[in-house]
Amino acid sequence: MLDARKKAILFVAVQEYILTAEPVSSQKLVEKYQLGVSSATVRNELSSLEDLGYLRQPHTSAGRIPTDVAYRFYVDSTADKPGLTIHEEKSIIRLFSALNREMEGLLQETTRILSKLTNYIAVVMAPSYKRSLLKHVDLVALSPRHILLVLITDKGQVLKRTVGVESGGQNIDIIEHLLNERLQGLGPPEISSLKEGITLPEPKSTKLIHTLIDEIADIMMSEDKERVFLGGTTSILGQPEFEDLHKVQSLLGSLEHGYRLLQWLEDSYGSEKVIVRIGSENADQEIKDCSVIASSYQINGEGLGTLGIIGPMRMNYARAISSVEFIADNLSKALNELRS
Repeated sequence: MLDARKKAILFVAVQEYILTAEPVSSQKLVEKYQLGVSSATVRNELSSLEDLGYLRQPHTSAGRIPTDVAYRFYVDSTADKPGLTIHEEKSIIRLFSALNREMEGLLQETTRILSKLTNYIAVVMAPSYKRSLLKHVDLVALSPRHILLVLITDKGQVLKRTVGVESGGQNIDIIEHLLNERLQGLGPPEISSLKEGITLPEPKSTKLIHTLIDEIADIMMSEDKERVFLGGTTSILGQPEFEDLHKVQSLLGSLEHGYRLLQWLEDSYGSEKVIVRIGSENADQEIKDCSVIASSYQINGEGLGTLGIIGPMRMNYARAISSVEFIADNLSKALNELRS
């Protein structure tokens, strides 16, 4: 347990390092913050905090920098502090109200807004197709041998695929009507099982509808690891912590794999609270020097996906947490409107 003075000194030490990215000295803290004690007292307290594992010295005679334990103390101490201005919140609300109402557009724009607000890497995991139900099917004849298959799910997803067909002999309007009549409200497993029970008078039409059912089930069973939207990946290059190119290459390489991002953000799925993991709290080596802040977005209280940011431990936590929370709330509202 830290006494009140140690807490006050640790708080401003972390805050100063976040602002400057420079090791913090007792003299700097005394000059800048009204601590009510001498430089010698602050020096002694910094030494005690180092012994307790909250601070460390990068080298002898240098100032001190926070450890991940210190950042956790700082986050817990600023949990209720606002990080966005009223003007920024109103601007975000206006942006979401004007966004493209197709889900893909919403999610892509969400990453842009989040990365711009925080200057960190923004990640949005799209809702799983596997947890979606089919709401509507559209068939569009592109040519005698090609049909555009368009699926709309109950989550607002719009899924498209071009399907090759035999030319002639099929009435796609009848097939479209039948697909909507038989498949509406079903998930991928149920859709797959229906194929053998549907036949039409014309053999070519029966073959086509079976092909389309296979395609619909295949689309909705697609792997989730590619369902990732990223924004601001180059923003980390401006952070002092990422001057080591090997470290940057390792992180960016991991970001290319959706399943790794799913692992990093999975514990925030369905949670109504913002999750903050700092440094060693992240199990993965690639982000052991990073902080991950994430939250789920929802429709009618049901978790759909996850969004968050990845950045250095030295981040403006109040702003980052507020940004993730506010963006998740507004994305949820936009998706609820899309569904209605």
